[in-house]
Parts: sequence; C-alpha cells; structure tokens
Amino acid sequence: MKALVVINPKAGGGKGLTLGNKVRSLLASGSDQISYVQATSLEACLSEASALCSENTFDVLVCVGGDGLIHDLLPILIGANLPLLVIPAGTGNDFARTLGVYGKKIESLLELPRRSKPIEIDICEIVHGNSGTPFVQILSTGFDSIVNERANEMRLIRGKIKYVLAVLEKVWKFRAIDFRVTIDGIVLEQRAMLVCVANGTSYGGGMKIAPHAKHDDGILDIMIVDRVNPFRLLLVFPRVFFGTHVKHPRVHFFTGKEIQISGDTVAFADGERIAKLPISISVASQKLAAFTISAHTV
Repeated sequence: MKALVVINPKAGGGKGLTLGNKVRSLLASGSDQISYVQATSLEACLSEASALCSENTFDVLVCVGGDGLIHDLLPILIGANLPLLVIPAGTGNDFARTLGVYGKKIESLLELPRRSKPIEIDICEIVHGNSGTPFVQILSTGFDSIVNERANEMRLIRGKIKYVLAVLEKVWKFRAIDFRVTIDGIVLEQRAMLVCVANGTSYGGGMKIAPHAKHDDGILDIMIVDRVNPFRLLLVFPRVFFGTHVKHPRVHFFTGKEIQISGDTVAFADGERIAKLPISISVASQKLAAFTISAHTV
C-alpha cells in the first residue's frame, strides 16, 4: 500500500499530535510506502499535500484530524481521485461518526484499505460570488452559523460542550433573519432562526440535526426553524442531540438538489466559515471515496 498521511497536530487540542505519532509507530513496522505531511500551518500542509499528490499516485489519503481538515483536503482528494481514510482527532468528528469510524481502534482503521473497498459519498458544491467550495457534511446559516463562529473561538474547550456554551451565550440577543430559500425552483420567503442544508446527519460533535439525511442518495435535506423567542429556542435545542426536534411544529424539513439561500448572515460548512449569503448549493457530479466501518469489515 502506498499512502499519504496528513496530520493536523493541533486538532482536538493536541489529540492530533498524539494520534499522529501512534499512526507513525504502527505504520513503521510494515512494508507500506508512506509519505507524511505534518506542517506548522494549514496553508503549508495543503500546499505540501497537493504537491505530493501531483508527483505521486497514492492508494489512500489518511487524514489524522477533524472535520475542518477533511473539508480543506476535499479539493485535493477530488483532484487526485484519492480514497479517504479518517483517523478522527478533531473536536466534533461528525464525518467520522457518519462513516462509523469514530471511537474505533486505530489498528483496525489502518487495516481498512487492505480489507475492504471504499464507499462513494456525495460531495456538495457551494457557489459564492465567483468561487466554489465543496463540503460533505452540514451547511448552516443564521443562528447556527453564529454559534459555530463563537464555538470556534473557544480554544481551551473541547467537544460538544463548546457548542452548548455558545448557544447559551448567543441565544438571548439573536433575532430572526429574513431568508429567501429556493429549493428546485420553489421559493420560500420567511423570517427564520436558521437554515441548514444537510448531506450528513450530524454536526457539533454528534448533534443529530438531520437524522434522516444520507450521504449517498444524491439529495440534500433542508431544515428551516421558524422565528421563536429565545426561551422557546432553548427548549428545542436539547432535542437536537437525540434527533427528536424533527417533530417540533416550528421545525420544517424539505428535500432538493438545487438550493439558493439569501439573507443577512453568513454560511458555515463542515464547521468552517464559507462566505456571506447569497449562496447556491448543489450535489456535485464527483463522488468522494471513503473507507467506512460495516459488518463486513469489522
């Protein structure tokens, strides 16, 4: 096996460094050809990974990090048509949860490329201005994006608790936004707290925002939360951890393939800031090959 291992040593407050060293140790005893990227900055990391992929043909890219690193590696993975193996080391690890690799032993994960074939996962494309950005999990706008931005600023706090704290901080001052959402040509105009477009099921460290979403159905799931007062929003919020918010009368779900969103707010995708609205979202023609845990591979 010829593998490119990309390590984010800062992921998960240093967890990336610990797991990265373990991956190095486990792979050192084998006969595989391994190239490592562990740069001091994201820009350097992506530049080095891109250069290696342009000069070599790898069998798999092993990502030791979180959803943010996976998101940033997507253009490289797409361009090189390279299968992805995730070693979850981030704060939320929601893509790893969807793949079933979260909480699994590293030894077992590193065996997946030898024992199984990757599955194909939908890639979504965000068009903002003259730019395009791919994502694989959740796009959020409105209250969600405000919370995400605040949670990303909490450097000393790990896990889903940072999202809970950000909600408690921001909910009291947030006001509903005038959104215009177009789903496959059908226009919806309303004041809402947030609009999410889901390709995966969860974000924020396991919050099941779209429990019925599927990575491989070619369909996007759209969630809109009506205008509610802060106290009522706080009552709805805990349900997200179990996915039971889908039955709340203020929460509405739609499905589509081509979505446009405008409003006075910003968009986040895979936990990363993308751009101010308006944006367009669609399912890309390319697919992402990724290794997952199933009954046949464990």
